[in-house]
Parts: sequence; structure tokens; C-alpha cells
Amino acid sequence: MQTADNGTRFSAIPAEDTFADSGGGDTMRTLRQRRASPRPAIAMSMHEPKRAPSPPATFLESFDNWAQLLRQADKGPPPAASPPEAIPSPAASTAPEALPYRPIIRRPMALLLVVDDAGEGGEVIRLRGERFVIGRTEGDLVIPHDISMASRHAQIERLPDGGWQLSDLDSGPDRGTFARALNAKLKNGKELQLGTTRFRFESLDLTEAWLVELSATGTGRRHECLAPSTLIGRTGGGCPISIDDPFVSPVHAELRRKPRGWRIENRGLNGLWVRIDAPVRLSVPSQFLCGEQRFVFVPLG
Repeated sequence: MQTADNGTRFSAIPAEDTFADSGGGDTMRTLRQRRASPRPAIAMSMHEPKRAPSPPATFLESFDNWAQLLRQADKGPPPAASPPEAIPSPAASTAPEALPYRPIIRRPMALLLVVDDAGEGGEVIRLRGERFVIGRTEGDLVIPHDISMASRHAQIERLPDGGWQLSDLDSGPDRGTFARALNAKLKNGKELQLGTTRFRFESLDLTEAWLVELSATGTGRRHECLAPSTLIGRTGGGCPISIDDPFVSPVHAELRRKPRGWRIENRGLNGLWVRIDAPVRLSVPSQFLCGEQRFVFVPLG
């Protein structure tokens, strides 16, 4: 990945848009594993609504494994082992152990991983302030060699309730901030990225839709989206829409026409990226892209 009508359960700030994302493609797993013993997956329960809610427009991929690696790296090397002291305890006690300590007055911090090129490691930055700006020449993190990044490109901001949100700082029509998504609802004008190739989705009704390749010099090839589904992949993979891009998988994504519109689902190694149109709430581990730099955000609250 904005949370927009393209919604996402990154939960977008606009109510309709919720950027969500679940690592395996099932339900969203909460990242806050704070108890000493593992907790069972939390099932969200609500009173039966009078009307069935419409499905979220975009599901962002959460990165629970990244979050685990970040937390392990953040703890540093384990201390030398020493024999524990025997502490007498009531033999018949069945009371649960105490929760691991955490602040209860100040608001929680977060971790930001600046991902290395062609890797999964990178620099870990601890976010403790109210906002964090990323840019090419200005901000809290400056990446001067990424010419595809704007001077002030994106901002991570703490919300009054202690949560976090990601915003694009008007980076320009040729740039933008993208969030990695499991699937997304497509509306006319929506921008996507597969591999290093960007597209604009164009459709005025359910009968006709196109993916238009975008470049710094303008628009390129137009690919027709055929109902009920169309596969997108790298040239030679046998997909109806073929892209000459080494970072695109042989079968990378699938377009599907639904009764309420078109959706796209990720099938590729390097993911499906959706340009955010509005601030996106970062409630789970999430990955986003500014210029050519990937980031992983992990809330710790």
C-alpha cells in the first residue's frame, strides 16, 4: 500500500478505506503479543448487524515474520546463561504469571525498518516522537541518492489515540507512496505497481476496463481486462497481460470482475503495491514504498 474506497484494513482514515492485511491471506492477526505465554488467535466478535457489511476494498499484507525478526534484533544478543536461583513458591498455586512490563501512561513507540536492497535486513529506527518525515532532501530520514523520491515524500504520524498513520506529502503525480496489499478494489484512476512497472486502472463501467502502463515520459501500452478474470505475469509466462519486467513473477496477479466492480489479487513474489490516496492507519505490521525504498513499519503498542 490508502485506505480509501480502495479501502484497506490498514484501516484507512476515511471510514470506507481500510487497509488491512494478513500475512497468510486469512484473517488479520494482531501483532501485539505481549503475554508471557502464547495467546490463541483473537476472534473478533460483534452483535449480529442488521445488514451484512460490505467487504473491505483493500487488504494489506501484514508482516508478522518481519515484526518478529525486528523484535529479536532489537533485544540484542542474549546474556550469558547463569543458573537461576531457587525461589520458593506455593506448591498449589495456579495463578497466571504476571504480564511482561510495559508503560501504561506514555504512549507506545514503533519500529521502522529501512529495508536493504535485495534483502530482508536493514536499519531499524525507533519512533518515539509525534511524527517522522521521510524525504530525499528534508525530513527525519533523508535518502539523497533516490532520485525517484520527493524532497518531503511521506510522513508517519502518531494519532491522539496512540495509533499511527501513514500519509503521502504531496510527492507529485509521478511519484506517490505505495502500500503492499494482498488484494484491492479497483476504481477508475487507481494506480498500482507490479515489480517496477506502474499502471493506472481505467474503467467507466463493468463492461470495459484497461490497465495502462505508466512511465516518466507518459503512458505506454494499454492492456484490456477481460471478464470474469485476467492473469498478469512476466513475458513468457503465458498470461493474457504480459509484462517485460524481471521483477514480475510468471503469474503475478489476477484481475477479477465482481458484481460491484473489479478487484486485483496478488500472486507474485514481489507483491502488489497500491498507491495511497488518503492517510492510512497503521495498526498491523505493514510494508510501504517511497521512491524505490521499501520500509516495514511495526507498531509496538
